[in-house]
Amino acid sequence: MYKTGLTFVCIALALMQQATAQSSWKSSTYKAEAYRKVIVMAKISDDLARRQLEDATVKQLNEKGIAAIPAYSNITEADLASEDAFMQKADALEADAVIVFNIIGAGTEYKNKPSVDAYVGVPIKIGIFRASIGGNVPLAGGTRAVTVVNATAGFYNRSSKDLLWSTQLSGKLKKDTGKLAADFAKATTNALLKDGIFLQ
Repeated sequence: MYKTGLTFVCIALALMQQATAQSSWKSSTYKAEAYRKVIVMAKISDDLARRQLEDATVKQLNEKGIAAIPAYSNITEADLASEDAFMQKADALEADAVIVFNIIGAGTEYKNKPSVDAYVGVPIKIGIFRASIGGNVPLAGGTRAVTVVNATAGFYNRSSKDLLWSTQLSGKLKKDTGKLAADFAKATTNALLKDGIFLQ
């Protein structure tokens, strides 16, 4: 089970996942294992959003009896410098698997209600996303813009170099990234358990 010759460091370097929207995929050769520890890694440039997503997922997994740790407090840039360095850190952490999140895009949905509008052009920053709103912005009711975030979660273990499981996620970004992180964490954990990724 603990093969050192095979690695899952590729998750830190490049990740391409394909799946149907709101569904998950599992390798036909994968068999559930009992893992000592799972590293949760969110490949997001914004530090707060990354911590929120990793912490929320770790919390969900721990509550289900699966030992998990966040990458932000355990993995350094030096640990990702080479395959050997990553494997050494994984061994030191007693980690046998990794869950990786990627944000693959964000779009805007508009909801219409009768309103009184005013024209403005205001640059805004919400969490990890930047947008510029210019046009009719509602003062009461009217058109409301909602940011929809699309992401993927992938699962790797040290017994294989390949992606073993993945799911696509989609959610609305409201006031901040915390609620969305919690939603993504819960959806991912539920999908992992439903698909029998962990031997419990």
